[in-house]
Amino acid sequence: MAVLTVFLLASTVAQGKYHFAFMERVAITLLAPVEYVLAKIGYSVRQTGLFAGEIMTVYRDNQALKAQIAELSQNNVNVTEILAENARLRAMLDYKIGAPQFDFVTAKVIARDPGTWTSIIIINRGAADGIAKDMAVVTPQGLVGSVVNVYDNAAKVQLILDPRSAVGCLVQRPESRVAGIVEGSGSNPLAPRMINIARDADIIKSDKVITSGFGGIYPKGLLIGEVMDIVNEEGGLLKYAVLKPAVDFDRLEEVLIIVRSREPVPVPPSATQVQPGQPSQPAQPRGAGR
Repeated sequence: MAVLTVFLLASTVAQGKYHFAFMERVAITLLAPVEYVLAKIGYSVRQTGLFAGEIMTVYRDNQALKAQIAELSQNNVNVTEILAENARLRAMLDYKIGAPQFDFVTAKVIARDPGTWTSIIIINRGAADGIAKDMAVVTPQGLVGSVVNVYDNAAKVQLILDPRSAVGCLVQRPESRVAGIVEGSGSNPLAPRMINIARDADIIKSDKVITSGFGGIYPKGLLIGEVMDIVNEEGGLLKYAVLKPAVDFDRLEEVLIIVRSREPVPVPPSATQVQPGQPSQPAQPRGAGR
């Protein structure tokens, strides 16, 4: 096409100006479709480049938005966690204020033994924080257990769900005040039992069970749980009560260790009987130094 154009122009120049206009029209007529096609191709190429650039821009913006959404989601998780922790710590602070007879140390639950999930927890406080063996461990909801092993900066706590534990208890209802022992149940790990109850003892469903204070480990009056069921043992002499613990052990994250109690230790009735010729001894207050 270019050769033809040059040839026509050369012929036009050779033949004079009268043929120029005619040849110009012929050249324009011949070249116009080519120029149109080339223009369309150029436009398409430019549009394709612009479209590809827009796709890359949209992709980068999309990636940036995804990163922002992920960051906001994580921030939301962090805020929710902080609010939940603040609520738990506020409940602990309120409990401390409402129990001035006790000195507490707050601790976090840092581990559980998978093989003894309902028996032992590990807390992040130890001898360096004034923790000692046999100290009672509680939450604002109720009794958790007691310290069984102490290390410099950690301690093991035996839960009341452990079948090896034994907690002196009594029914809180004024008309009852039946005493017994709470121990863990191997057949139902999350439901401890109040045992050694006489068959005719006054205990009913929904009764609240608290610590009796006998034994010197657990101060009197700590809530253990609520009676869900009462079962007569074989033999016809005793029965036991199945309890719903006051503490939700599946959601245990922070605990309070009672490092000192200013409440007197209750004395069992048999201990108050004075032998002839022996002076009576008043109950001594229970305490443990930091």
